[in-house]
Amino acid sequence: MTNENEIWEMAKVNLQKQLGFSDISMNLWFGSMILKVLSKDTAYFQIENDFKQNIINTRYLDDIKKVMAEILGFEVRIVPISIEKDSFESRLAEVITKENDEKEPYEKKAAANAFPMSDSSFVSKEIMGAGEELSSNVIVSRNSPGFLPEYTFDNFVVGNSNKTAYTTARTVAQDPAGSGLNPLFLYGDPGLGKTHLLYAITRDLTSRHPDFNIIFVKGEDFMNELIEALANKTPVAFREKYRNADMLIVDDIQFIAGKASVQEEFFHTFDKLYESGKQIVLSSDRPPKDMHQLEERLRSRFESGFITDIQAPDLELRVAILKRKASSLGIDVPNDVLMYLGENIKDNVRQIEGALKKMRALAYIQGEEINMSHAKTAVNDVLTNMAQAVTPAKILSFVSQKYGVPEEDIKSSKRSKDIANSRHIAVYLIRKLVDMPLASIGKLLNRDHTTIMSSVENIEKQIKSSPAFENTINELIREIKSGT
Repeated sequence: MTNENEIWEMAKVNLQKQLGFSDISMNLWFGSMILKVLSKDTAYFQIENDFKQNIINTRYLDDIKKVMAEILGFEVRIVPISIEKDSFESRLAEVITKENDEKEPYEKKAAANAFPMSDSSFVSKEIMGAGEELSSNVIVSRNSPGFLPEYTFDNFVVGNSNKTAYTTARTVAQDPAGSGLNPLFLYGDPGLGKTHLLYAITRDLTSRHPDFNIIFVKGEDFMNELIEALANKTPVAFREKYRNADMLIVDDIQFIAGKASVQEEFFHTFDKLYESGKQIVLSSDRPPKDMHQLEERLRSRFESGFITDIQAPDLELRVAILKRKASSLGIDVPNDVLMYLGENIKDNVRQIEGALKKMRALAYIQGEEINMSHAKTAVNDVLTNMAQAVTPAKILSFVSQKYGVPEEDIKSSKRSKDIANSRHIAVYLIRKLVDMPLASIGKLLNRDHTTIMSSVENIEKQIKSSPAFENTINELIREIKSGT
C-alpha cells in the first residue's frame, strides 16, 4: 500500500529536479514538510513554523502543485499549515472552517472529502522509479521528464500506426550506426509515443552497454545551451560535449528551424558525429520537408537516413493502450468503459492516461468501483481542457515558431511577405479555432476590423484556389489541437 509519506517522497524527487536544488537546500525547505491530508481537491501539508510556511506560500507553491499533479494524475490545491503555535489538527480545523462558506463542522467536512493515504493504493507503482538514473554516461536534457519505468520497448503498445517506428527504434538500439538507419528521424503529433521510443532506445542500449556515451537533449535545450555557451565564452566545451557522443538523441528538433546560429552549430555537430560513425536519432512534429525555415543542407542530411511517422492510433490500438495503462496503474476497468474511452479519446496517448487517472481518482474518492459515470466525467474533462487550451496567445506562439517570425513582428506594422503571410494565417486560425470577434482580434494585433476581415478573406481565397494550401491549413489546425 502506498501511504502519504511515500507520495510526498516521490514528489520531492521530481521537485528537486525541477528546482535544481542540492540535497542541503531540499532538506532546508522541504525536509520537515509532511503531507497529512489529501481531499478531492486539496493537499494539506504540515510545516514546522510560520517562517517556512510563508516561504512555501510565496516561492514554491506552484512548483509543489505541479509535482503533486504528476504523481496523482490530477491537480490539487496546496495548503501549507504551520504548527508553530498549535497542533496540526487544530490548525487544519481552522483552515477548513474558514474555507467552508456553509460553516460545516470540521469533522463533517473531513469525512466527506478526505481519505487516509495509508489505506490506499491510489498512486501507481510506475512513479516509484521516477528518479531512477540509467547510467553516469547518459547526459539528459534539463527539461526531460525523467526515465520513467514504463518508457521501455516492452511497454510500448504496437499497432499498425506505429509498428515501423517501433521496429526501427529497436533496431537502432540493438545495432547503433550499423543498421543503415542513420540518422533515424521519427515524426508525428505530440502524445503519440515519439519520446517514449527515444527513451526506450536509451534504456535498452545502456542496459547492454553501460559505458556507451549517450546525449539525450530537447531541441529547445540544445539552442539554450548554445546561447549560454556563447554568452559565457565556453563554445569549445559545448562542442566537445556534443561531438564526443556515441549517440545523439534530439527530441523536438523542429525548434532549431529558423535560428541561423543554432542550425550552423548543429550542422557541424551532425557532420562530425556522422563521419565518425556515431548514431543520430531525431524526432519532430513534422517531416523535414515541412520544417519551414530549416536550412537546405540540414534538410538533406535529415532526409539521408530513415524517416518514419507515428500516426494517431486506431480504435483497436487505443483500447489496447488503455488496457496496458490501466494494468500499469493497478486499476480494474470494465470492458465497456475501456471501449467508451477508446471511442471518445482519439488523438493523444497522454490524454488516455490522463483519463484513466481521473477515473481512478473519482472512484477512490467516491468509494466506488470504476464505472461509466466516471468515464463520462473523465472524457468530458479531457475534451473541455482541450477546448480551453486553444487560446489566441497560444496560436500566435505556434504560428511564430512554425514560420520563424517573431510575435512582435506579427503584431507590428511590418509588411514583408513572410510577416504578412504569418499574420494572415494567425488571424484566420484565431477566428476559426477560438471564434473570437473580428474587433477583438484587431485589438490583439493592433489592427482595425476591416484589416482583420481582409486577412480572413485572404486565407479563405487561398484555401478555395489551392488544395495544397488547404491541406497546409488543416495540418496547422490539427497540430494546434493535438499539441495543446
